[in-house]
Amino acid sequence: MEIPEVLHHRITCNKMYIAIDPEIEAIHLIASEWWIEEARVMIELNMERYGSQTHSIKIGSTRAMVSDRIRVRKILETPDFCPLPNFPKSSSMKLLVWNCRGAGNKVFKRNLREIISNHKPSIVVLMETKVQLSSMGLFFNKLGFTASTHVDPVGKCGGIWVLWDPFKATVMALDANPQVIHAKIKRDNFQDWILSAVYASPNPRSRDALWNNLESMADNISEPWLVAGDFNDFANLNEKRSFSTNQDQARTRKFQARLNRCKLMDLGCSGPRLTWSNGRQGMANTLERLDRAVCTTEWRLQFQEGAVRNLPRTYSDHAPMVIYTEDSGGRDCWGMGSVGLFQVMTLPVVESLVLVLLRENEVG
Repeated sequence: MEIPEVLHHRITCNKMYIAIDPEIEAIHLIASEWWIEEARVMIELNMERYGSQTHSIKIGSTRAMVSDRIRVRKILETPDFCPLPNFPKSSSMKLLVWNCRGAGNKVFKRNLREIISNHKPSIVVLMETKVQLSSMGLFFNKLGFTASTHVDPVGKCGGIWVLWDPFKATVMALDANPQVIHAKIKRDNFQDWILSAVYASPNPRSRDALWNNLESMADNISEPWLVAGDFNDFANLNEKRSFSTNQDQARTRKFQARLNRCKLMDLGCSGPRLTWSNGRQGMANTLERLDRAVCTTEWRLQFQEGAVRNLPRTYSDHAPMVIYTEDSGGRDCWGMGSVGLFQVMTLPVVESLVLVLLRENEVG
């Protein structure tokens, strides 16, 4: 809807940038979580001490919140007794974690570009890359991932790459070996936490060395801790679908015991639950949940709305994982605290920056 009073507007990631004439009210559409909302915008001229002029902005919903919720339930066909879905918030930092089974070819590049374009992760973790990172530097630089720490493959076996956008996060490598990279994650206004990017060996004896490393880390860590990647293990028989008669109960018990010793809890997932396929057809097909994200209680308390979404398998026989983080410091989806009926900001006359806002029944 074209509004003559609006000289310039831009909506990006739930942030609105609007310039309108003072004392003129305008209606503007804004994206709010998972629906579109009509907002009434009013800029008022204020006189402060010593005669200086400032402008404040008031914003509010044009409809009652109850009406919106009824409308959303009808669209989603959600009954009254079921809660509305709680999608990860847009301010959440995202990590893409993927056993890509070989990087460097055109098909991989096309798939990764599409995933990054759709999900916009701040950190990308790739396992089993099979090529040297130096051969891919220009490709990742063009995607905005200009910083990295990595363990290159030996020949064409293994490889773990952790890449990040330095404008969104800082990653400090602490320790690395062919099965895990430990790193400290830093973000402005957020507590530091530890990421361990795992590519567990298919060889059980080599996996024992990985778990010895993780247990040592667990004994000495004080920060919130997230461990994510390809564990080459599954936690119970419901995480495997196969016509094989091998029940693997001893294997699942051992994996659960290792998680318990490290005091790690599963973050769960949405999307395809079984993340790996052997690619065979019919009765020879096997599906397992080999990829997951687990964390300590401290990490879960810091990121109470953290979530994992498994994407469909495309290029690789492993599903990519998108891990959402969300700080529990009472921020709303625009990274601001609760502000009551409207948000008031003092802004330059030329352009009014609106970082909005809670949807309420009335304009204050």
